[in-house]
Amino acid sequence: MEHTHGFRTLIDHLARVQKAGDSVPRNYGIDTPLKTNEIHLLDLIDKNPDANLTELSEMLWTSKMAVSALARKLEEKKVLNVVPGNNKKELKCTLTERGKIAVATHDAFHRMEDVYLSERMASYSEEEIDLVIKVLKDYALYLEEYAEDSTIL
Repeated sequence: MEHTHGFRTLIDHLARVQKAGDSVPRNYGIDTPLKTNEIHLLDLIDKNPDANLTELSEMLWTSKMAVSALARKLEEKKVLNVVPGNNKKELKCTLTERGKIAVATHDAFHRMEDVYLSERMASYSEEEIDLVIKVLKDYALYLEEYAEDSTIL
């Protein structure tokens, strides 16, 4: 059977939806709007208080330079402190009180989102949910295989 909408169409739509949601800065209970990548770094620091910038970059699958720049930006927003770690090169981050409020508000948002999405998903059949999971697993497998192979063709 030939499908009129290919796999790429589904993934592109999912990516557009995610990008649209991520692009809007939000107020997480403080007077400074934060982007999705900013609140997620704060959340990661909250859940891994002993992690240094190198470890945080590995957890986020991004460069240490990108995490360092983001941490400095969050320090300017007064939601994070960047402090020396165990040696001269190591840097660690700690949340300020404002950062803790933002993370707590973000956690509350996700709890509300989970309730909303659970209610929405109650209208889907098990087969529909299984299909979505299968598509996403197939795409994740493709990305893992692609990541292992540095050639494009």
